[in-house]
Amino acid sequence: MLNALFWGFILTFGGLAALWLGFIQLRKHPKFEKLNSRQANKRMLQFSFIFYFGGFILTVLLMLS
Repeated sequence: MLNALFWGFILTFGGLAALWLGFIQLRKHPKFEKLNSRQANKRMLQFSFIFYFGGFILTVLLMLS
C-alpha cells in the first residue's frame, strides 16, 4: 500500500511538472503568443487542478486494490 502511495505521488507530480514545464517553454516561442494571456493561465490552472485530483483519486484506487 505504501508502495502504491509513493508511485502515485511520483507519477502525479511528475506529470504536473512536465505539464507546467511544457507550458512555460511554449510561452517563450513567438508562435504561441496566445499562451501569454490571463485566459490561458486560468485554463492551465484549471487543468492542473483536474490533473491533480485525478491523480489523487487514481492513487487512492491503487492503494485499495
